[in-house]
Amino acid sequence: MQTKIKEFRAKYSLTQDDLAKKVGVRRETIVFLEQGKYNPSLKLAHDIAKALHAPIEDLFIFEDDEPEPERRVVLVD
Repeated sequence: MQTKIKEFRAKYSLTQDDLAKKVGVRRETIVFLEQGKYNPSLKLAHDIAKALHAPIEDLFIFEDDEPEPERRVVLVD
């Protein structure tokens, strides 16, 4: 997962610590999020999006490394 948290933080002149305090987590959590090493809960993603005045999908980019498996329909008589 990639994020644009750092870019949005810069837009509002927020430090990692500022954002962490706004959303109720430790600064290290913001560091790990920005590095793509931590997948946030839906609540945390929502709180960060709200603090940065951005939709969740603009902040978090989920990459599908693996294509979805083929789905087969089996008809039973």
